[in-house]
Amino acid sequence: MLVRLIDDLFQYVNKRRLWASVIRCCLTILLLAPVRAAVAQTALEFETPPILRARDLAPATLLNGNGFHVEDQVPTDGLTAIFTIQSDVGTFQAHGLEMLRIRIAEIPAIAELERTSKTKVFAQSLAANTARPVVAAGQMVMHPVDTVEGLPGGVGRFFGRVGLGAQRLKEAATEGSSASEKAGEVATRNVQTTRDIFGYEQERRELAKKLHVDPYTTNPILAKQLDDFAVVAFRAHVGVTTTMSVFIPGSMAITATRVVSTWVWDTPKADLIVQNQKKLQELKVPEQSTKAFMRNSAFPLSVQTALVEDFTRLSGVPGSADIIALAGTAESEDQARFLAACLSMLAHYHKTQTPLSQIIARGTMIGRDRAGVIVVPAEVDYVSWTKRASYFANRPDLVSRKRSVWLSGQMSPLAKRNFEALGWVVNQKTQILADSNAAQ
Repeated sequence: MLVRLIDDLFQYVNKRRLWASVIRCCLTILLLAPVRAAVAQTALEFETPPILRARDLAPATLLNGNGFHVEDQVPTDGLTAIFTIQSDVGTFQAHGLEMLRIRIAEIPAIAELERTSKTKVFAQSLAANTARPVVAAGQMVMHPVDTVEGLPGGVGRFFGRVGLGAQRLKEAATEGSSASEKAGEVATRNVQTTRDIFGYEQERRELAKKLHVDPYTTNPILAKQLDDFAVVAFRAHVGVTTTMSVFIPGSMAITATRVVSTWVWDTPKADLIVQNQKKLQELKVPEQSTKAFMRNSAFPLSVQTALVEDFTRLSGVPGSADIIALAGTAESEDQARFLAACLSMLAHYHKTQTPLSQIIARGTMIGRDRAGVIVVPAEVDYVSWTKRASYFANRPDLVSRKRSVWLSGQMSPLAKRNFEALGWVVNQKTQILADSNAAQ
């Protein structure tokens, strides 16, 4: 009897243990289910960068005009909009709203130069002084693409893993330090070259000024036209008397190219190079960083000069020298312009909002103001909630009670919701560059 009682007791205890295990397993599943569901939902909610309507990204004045229109379907890559411009003088692609403004402002200049090239006097001078005729602009197509996936040289790299950015900084510094030519030697040789062709270079800058375009434009059609006309004007003493007031409003011509100002039009190229180098030296920027930046062909001279000018506005802020090191790693004009614009935004914030107490240039350009607020400037068109955006929003070194992002464009509803849920204050379509434009 006692043995049976003991046996029954053990069975009862074992059953309780079994049920306890079952209950424990059920509770574990129930507790983990929401977590797993949240993780799965997050993965499912990563966005594919959309194709948007042009009118949702750019003002109407930039979408249709005399001799041009912008295609309505605009692909995006998660940050940048890729506009396609159809015009009487060719097809152009513009990465971002700033470049759209620049390319639109260049169209009347291209048309005017093409018209002038057909005049009898100029055609005779061209034939006598150059071996190549001016190619009809309408026959040229400027880098059309069918997709923006894996856009080379895009600005997405600035929002990726910090370690990758650090590697680029190291590589850029190494390249600068191992170069056999010192920056001063390069500038000296440039001065000598400019002396040899000073008349040509001056003609080119003066022509660009009359047309209200950047003399250092990377538009291959306009750049070739400026070259050909400058050669003819210099060799044959033929003046190109044009004015753009008939074609585009003066305000548009001046502000379309934020980095172009009178000192870019009026200062010889060699002098600008030396000026930029001296300013960086005076501001105690490390020599390796200066070399890497000055030798970086991704920066048109106008953009390089604008970046240096804005850099002087942040002199003395701890960490500011790292900006030049980061700029030395730019791999494309898109990246160069992005960094120049971000620096302009930071300098404007420093002047008009709250002074900055620190600059962090790891991955991208970030400021921290005296109130402890982290400030992230970004000249982007449309931010989608991608893995890259998620990584940046959760960057551990950017955790702070107060943090803000300043966008020239906008975020998708999902991206904005997720950034704000993580404690970011999102400022969209900011006019923070307005004063910089007006000052130049």
